[in-house]
Amino acid sequence: MRINNNNNNKQNFKALSSFAKPLGQFYNTNATLPTLAIETGVTLGRAHEANKRGGMPEAVDRLVEQGISAVVWIYGVNILKNIGNFIGKKFLNIKDLNFDIGFDELRNPVKNNKISKKAVGFKAGNILVSTALATYFLASILPKINNAILKKTLKKEEQKNKKEKSETTTETLNVPTFAEFQKKTSTQNKNISFTSLLDKTITAAHVLENNSTARLLITDTGVVAGRFHNAKNKYRKIEGLFRDISSIYFYLFSGAHVVALLNKIKSNANIDPKVLEKIVDMLSEKIQDSSMKTDDFKSAVEKGLDKDVLSKIDGLFDNKKTISVEEFIKAFPQAEKKAFEMAELQPIFDGKGVLTKMQAQDVLSDSWVANPKFLKETFSHATNGASADKMRYVSRKNLEKMRTSIDRFLLQISQESAKENKEITREFIEKLANKNIKRNFAFNIIATAVSIYALGFLIPKIQYAITKKMTNENKFHTEEE
Repeated sequence: MRINNNNNNKQNFKALSSFAKPLGQFYNTNATLPTLAIETGVTLGRAHEANKRGGMPEAVDRLVEQGISAVVWIYGVNILKNIGNFIGKKFLNIKDLNFDIGFDELRNPVKNNKISKKAVGFKAGNILVSTALATYFLASILPKINNAILKKTLKKEEQKNKKEKSETTTETLNVPTFAEFQKKTSTQNKNISFTSLLDKTITAAHVLENNSTARLLITDTGVVAGRFHNAKNKYRKIEGLFRDISSIYFYLFSGAHVVALLNKIKSNANIDPKVLEKIVDMLSEKIQDSSMKTDDFKSAVEKGLDKDVLSKIDGLFDNKKTISVEEFIKAFPQAEKKAFEMAELQPIFDGKGVLTKMQAQDVLSDSWVANPKFLKETFSHATNGASADKMRYVSRKNLEKMRTSIDRFLLQISQESAKENKEITREFIEKLANKNIKRNFAFNIIATAVSIYALGFLIPKIQYAITKKMTNENKFHTEEE
């Protein structure tokens, strides 16, 4: 990391932990690596559990269905979307589709950039159609492919069984029919999936394009019903339905809950490593080769707003999510310059800047981190430039979550300094930042492992137990009703 010393010369200090880059994947909503890791673990886990119950036929059934489903979920929508974009540009003369269609109180690329209705309609439609096609494949076509493969596998098992019997006895044997053999094999689980109720067209299209986890969630809309319909018997229907519904929590929520719990236990800030990098840069420049006492540091980084100021800000917003810069300046004329700078954290259209309550508090704060330039650079770095790009959409909630994480890391510095009875130096901050990264990386790996165990091992065991309870048989039910 590059940090200025007292003579304003630059020197190389030990960079942030090598875990920073892989950890960043867990904070990037569009990253596929964490999802791919979970899907790989779940595929192998469910195939293992299937093999224990139903042998090779069920294991193959799990591998094929799980593996193909994962590929379609992770990459299918984007591939179909790119094909659609090519068609739109080539045959419909839509020249530019490089814009986001999400919006909130601070950002609305479509409206503010006057994107044509034709382009917006095509983009939203393309994303939703791509999703629908992927969903149709998973719900209707894949089950048929899987059943065909299963049938072929069962025939091979039957032939193998017949050959083994003929080689071990000279007695006349009653060779079981294919249907009888099926009844002796074991139950197909129809699937790994998670349902979605998202139905707002524009919002759904934006989420599908920019959030890999949500893309998988929405892609799975209808899959549960499709697989339920295509299941060969009631036991497979019940197994599939249980697995689909019980998987939702562990796909979408358990990871964040586990990470939050572990961070709380260890008093560790849950913070994007890219944000952390900018904080370390800024604090290092402020402190340079000096040191600070804990109380002095707290005074420099805390917001330091009294109750009267906070109450006045609350009155300005009065349940509104944003106010104009002009409204704010009327109440706090002394902060005019900083207010306009803070409003530029988001693209300004038609010369009308707005502020959120959190931004208004930062305008009136003397904290080192309540600096518009620092915040703008930090948000831009963490979002790969999207937060300052008028054609991109980054939600207000995500940025406010990021801003809150900054305060939490600063609090962590103060707490560690007081706990160790040490003054705060650049080296102390850098050491704590590396410690934070390693902890968060470990916590996310643990959270991933919890998801894989629940999805790949625990849920199948419960699912099989349900079938055994209903049938008094621990088997793979392949027979048709």
